[in-house]
Amino acid sequence: MNLPRGYISYNQVKLYQICPQKYYYTYVEKIPAPINDKVFLGMVFHAVAEHFLKERIAGREQTKDSVLQVFDDKFLSLQDDYDIVWVMPSADVEKRGLAFVKHFLREIANAIDPLMVEEELEVELPGLGIKLKGIIDLVEKDFSITDFKTTTTKWTKEKINNSYLQMVIYKYLFEKSFGDVITQLKFRIVYAKGASNIRNQLVSRNACDFDIDKMFGVLKYVTENISSGVFYKNESFFCGYCEHLDRCQKASSVQTP
Repeated sequence: MNLPRGYISYNQVKLYQICPQKYYYTYVEKIPAPINDKVFLGMVFHAVAEHFLKERIAGREQTKDSVLQVFDDKFLSLQDDYDIVWVMPSADVEKRGLAFVKHFLREIANAIDPLMVEEELEVELPGLGIKLKGIIDLVEKDFSITDFKTTTTKWTKEKINNSYLQMVIYKYLFEKSFGDVITQLKFRIVYAKGASNIRNQLVSRNACDFDIDKMFGVLKYVTENISSGVFYKNESFFCGYCEHLDRCQKASSVQTP
């Protein structure tokens, strides 16, 4: 089965479900696109959390000031790697990010007992002839899987349900690599619209065999469509925020051999 990157991942599936034509521009044509400041801040937060937790695994505890310095360094250095659309002034985004990290250190970090951090896993999917790949934010010593999210508001039940495919994929990747040991699947969501009143939300559940069956159904549908060159427009309210809007408006739906 032909896939642009030679494997499928949750991010690819999610993008295809949002809009197959956007997937085409991103993964087939490889057209570079800017990211907004919310996405960028999420990347910085993940980089800081990764650094902090890897230091904890190594037995090197850090001070609050040293972790905040890591944030400052990442906030500056990662700007060189991305074309960022600043919806809010960069100084305001930086303040919000610093508040997120302080909240993480104060309210979340002490409860985490990390085993693996940013673990990249890859397995072949039986019956589909394709590779599935993913990078897991955190596996704790009780064999629970956690994914960190930063956003502006608390997640709704609909958002949680729409996002759980990611965690089921991570469970499958880990257990096919290391054995059937996963206890829980968790999202840790840090949210606020500004630099004050930071909150966090913990969402947890077990993955059952039915989840895995649904995962295979989704992966089969998406990968077969990609391989067959099915890249139609999925027009919606979100088109107005798409970085490919102008290009898409000038083109008909893409169908490739």
